[in-house]
Amino acid sequence: MSDERFTTSREVYHRIQWDPRFDPREFTIGYDAHGETREEMPFAAFVPDGEIPWHRVWYFKRGHQVVWDREQRLDLLNSPQPPPR
Repeated sequence: MSDERFTTSREVYHRIQWDPRFDPREFTIGYDAHGETREEMPFAAFVPDGEIPWHRVWYFKRGHQVVWDREQRLDLLNSPQPPPR
């Protein structure tokens, strides 16, 4: 595993929320629904520091494309150019 710091789910959430390059309505959040089950919710439905803690957020998708994935250490949002739609 790389020693390079990986962007947290909280940081990604706030980037999507406040970066004018992104429309939050285009995103979904994949999270651990306990056990082996992963579920998704619209970005707007997620409540920061609410019922689903940050450590259970596993990925963010823009449309059908995964743009951030904790397990794969993928972060397509951390670049000067936003990922394609």
